Amino acid sequence: MKFLLGFLILFSANVAAEQTTLITPRNATIELIAQFPDGTGPFATVVLAPGQGYHMQLPSLEGLANKLVAEGIAVYRFNWAYYTSTPRGNPSDGFALEIEDMQTVVSAAKGDPRVDSKRLWASGKSLGSSVAWHVLSQDPSLRGGALLTPVCSQVMEGATTPTPIHEYYYPGILEETRPLIFALGDSDPLCDLPVLYSLLSKLSGPSRLAVAGGDHGFQELPLAGDEAFEKNIIAISNIVTLAIAQWSVPD
Repeated sequence: MKFLLGFLILFSANVAAEQTTLITPRNATIELIAQFPDGTGPFATVVLAPGQGYHMQLPSLEGLANKLVAEGIAVYRFNWAYYTSTPRGNPSDGFALEIEDMQTVVSAAKGDPRVDSKRLWASGKSLGSSVAWHVLSQDPSLRGGALLTPVCSQVMEGATTPTPIHEYYYPGILEETRPLIFALGDSDPLCDLPVLYSLLSKLSGPSRLAVAGGDHGFQELPLAGDEAFEKNIIAISNIVTLAIAQWSVPD
């Protein structure tokens, strides 16, 4: 875990974090970390959802959050209620409970005077990207979405080429007119790049794509060593942060 320690030190300088919990309408508990830039705000803000088993303090989410805050953007990141329950549970059918979890966090962010609710983004990794999409599509007040390691394709049994499955995880995405950001590794088995390129070409709204080396966790790089992994995440974080900043200029 040497790379993880070095990565967190690199990204965590001068970033204050507030840890708390929220209670969902169904009375489930959500662990939350809220991070704010220096000043009083209100700030453009990103609500950042984890992956299925990739919790909020693992490298790609921790690093992106700290980069966003360093560039003047607040971040609310959290863990799924099922992930921190005892015993640990699993995602619900259709991610219905996870959508409720994220909507609870979005509501908390909207109620914070340091958050500019007109510049509030939904974001998430993998499973969290699908949940973020559902939350975004159901809430016209949100500014846009950042989908990290999206699930866009699958090689079906007996096939050799990937089949697009984005309509299952991101229903109606082709009609979305708000800005969308996509970030993934170039060897991610859950999102074939030609499939994603085709999807982006058909979107109705503006989009930005960040592609780095690596798999679904931005790992398994051709270059070995801690530094390669760190630079990979830094590259992704820089592009995602710049896109969110450019599309979050106050009215």
